[in-house]
Amino acid sequence: MKIAVLVTRLPLQGIEARESLDLIFALAAVDHQVSVIFSDDAVYQLLKADDSSGLMVKDFRRSFKLFELYDIDQLYICAESLRQRKLQTNALMLDVQPLEPHELSQLLLTQQHLIKA
Repeated sequence: MKIAVLVTRLPLQGIEARESLDLIFALAAVDHQVSVIFSDDAVYQLLKADDSSGLMVKDFRRSFKLFELYDIDQLYICAESLRQRKLQTNALMLDVQPLEPHELSQLLLTQQHLIKA
């Protein structure tokens, strides 16, 4: 089953972003074909790690390395979200494919389910 997970949460602010990642891995573990799309404030999850030792939550971004283990290679980022936040792809810790809004719409049409996380 083809499932797109639209990740929209800020990193390191509560547990929502970590739960999104757990959901993605759970879906992939049961052989779903998962596409991950980082949009809105979730683009900040992909910034190269800074020091998170002073925060009260665990930095879960090291778990991004597990995408390869779970055969999750369809990783995308909303190009418009990057522009709105004045970010460049070279500042990101993952190799993600930027998608313009019309490309994102086309991708979503190919999926059987969409989960906003």
